Amino acid sequence: MTKIIDIHAHAFANELASKAISALLEMNHSRAILDGTVSDLKTSMKRAGISISVLQPVSTKPSQVRTINDWAKGVVGNGVLSFGTIYPGQKDWEEEIDRIRELGMSGVKLHPEFQDFYPDDRLMFPIYEKLAAAGLTLLFHAGEDIAFSAPFHGTPQRISRVVDNFPSLRIIAAHLGGFRMWDQVEQYLLGKELYLDTSYTFGHLATDRMLRIMAKHSFDRILFGTDSPWTDQQVEVKQILELDISDQAKEKILWANSARLLGL
Repeated sequence: MTKIIDIHAHAFANELASKAISALLEMNHSRAILDGTVSDLKTSMKRAGISISVLQPVSTKPSQVRTINDWAKGVVGNGVLSFGTIYPGQKDWEEEIDRIRELGMSGVKLHPEFQDFYPDDRLMFPIYEKLAAAGLTLLFHAGEDIAFSAPFHGTPQRISRVVDNFPSLRIIAAHLGGFRMWDQVEQYLLGKELYLDTSYTFGHLATDRMLRIMAKHSFDRILFGTDSPWTDQQVEVKQILELDISDQAKEKILWANSARLLGL
């Protein structure tokens, strides 16, 4: 059994986890497998055979950014890594990107719906330039979000324009490039120099189409992600292991590609 990295997981501070999970469940009418704490995530990782989970925190207003990044740094260790968060439009975003780098984080998560921006808005370009210069990876929430209504901000077409304009920026488009927008994924993203993660796609996308997208894009640029606590990590690992692809491709998806991206 290969080692496993979950590139896309979520957790919250112990004192906030219950409230955060309840609020998000009310917004998206989904279900939570875990209680939202780091300790419960670690229990899930052990059960699933996952070596490393990478937290992807999202700030919903500028005042949260520094607190979230400090908390994220504090929970790193024993198999948990974390990206940082910035909020588009915050006044001190340049300083915070430098601080994320100093905190030892290897990337930043941006969520076009929760943070109300379009990825290809030119006002975002200085942020992308700074992230690229800092050597940080950028993970976008991509496609629809079940907590929001159309029109959606983070479409594959818009993300493709970011890829075209910033070839040196390492980009991950979550949810296999665009949740419930896989026609656009096939039209605008496949074969481009970005990574796609598998989070929250099983059960929403036919397996044969998922395999076609992965193969066309290249198994070298597919990353295993779960979106835990919104899915069961153990079930998600099993889904990858049961795909009709080579053991080498599975090893790339489950470990090697993310390990390379994270510099492990």
